[in-house]
Amino acid sequence: MKFVYGPVPSRRLGRSLGVDTIPPKTCNFSCVYCQLGRTTTFINERKDFFPREDILQEIQERIILIGIENIDYVTFVGDGEPTLCRSLGWLLKQVKAEFSIPVAVITNGAHLYSEDVREELCIPDVILPSLDAGFSETFKKVNRPHPSIQFKTMIDGMIKFRSIFSGQIWMEYMAVKGLNDTFDELQQIHKHLKKISPDRVYVNVPIRPPAEKWVKIPSQESLSRVREILTNVVEIFLPETGEFQVLSKNVSRLKDEILQIIKRHPMRFEQLIDLLRQKEIENPSEIISELEQAGLIKRIIYENKAFFISADVKLGKK
Repeated sequence: MKFVYGPVPSRRLGRSLGVDTIPPKTCNFSCVYCQLGRTTTFINERKDFFPREDILQEIQERIILIGIENIDYVTFVGDGEPTLCRSLGWLLKQVKAEFSIPVAVITNGAHLYSEDVREELCIPDVILPSLDAGFSETFKKVNRPHPSIQFKTMIDGMIKFRSIFSGQIWMEYMAVKGLNDTFDELQQIHKHLKKISPDRVYVNVPIRPPAEKWVKIPSQESLSRVREILTNVVEIFLPETGEFQVLSKNVSRLKDEILQIIKRHPMRFEQLIDLLRQKEIENPSEIISELEQAGLIKRIIYENKAFFISADVKLGKK
């Protein structure tokens, strides 16, 4: 499948069926910590990259194959910023009308300055925007936004969205060592969060290989400071647990399903081994080696753990 993958285990959303409406690494941010590497198509204009009917058909087919009872959320997320898809609102309406499954959108929140986007994002049950900085200069260093995006305008959009959205807002903050974890930065983030008034705040750390190799997990002292200053915090410092799901038993199709997951969600070595064993593959390491030798995935060591990422991912050299 081209647009739909999983379900994948999510620390926030349980068994999350991913929907990706954006071409690889098309975004209006190029975050230093991004697990999908550097942004290669840097835009801030909304457009339809693929026929919306094709995306909807894949969603319908996958849900029917997996079963509603095996999916906790249909989550619009993926290779880039989902609000860049002009038909996002239409897709959200179709899924909500047809299936009794909660719907979530994971977004960087930048397009919430747009009234149209705010109205579209009132359709899902949960919105997960990001706020990784308290000050404009830090925003530019951490998120490296498109030049047309202004920090204050983005914050104002989030505040306006809260005033009209009756669903859940789960704000996400990614802590990067030495960059956005200082006392002053956290105090300013806290001030913004009070105005946005999210239902939850998720504190993340870069547990998967980041776009820039110098990105590190903050010290325990810094993380303690985060807990003291920010409010409504739900901690997620550990790797997610739970099983990835693929449906194919045919080896060729199985490989393709694995690739569709890894393109959007880097997998630890043990996760990939477990996934292959679910399908009763006698020698999982052989499948992994075949994917590596074909130049489709590559192995990265990060924080003393082996991860597999898409071979197309562009990482910083230093």
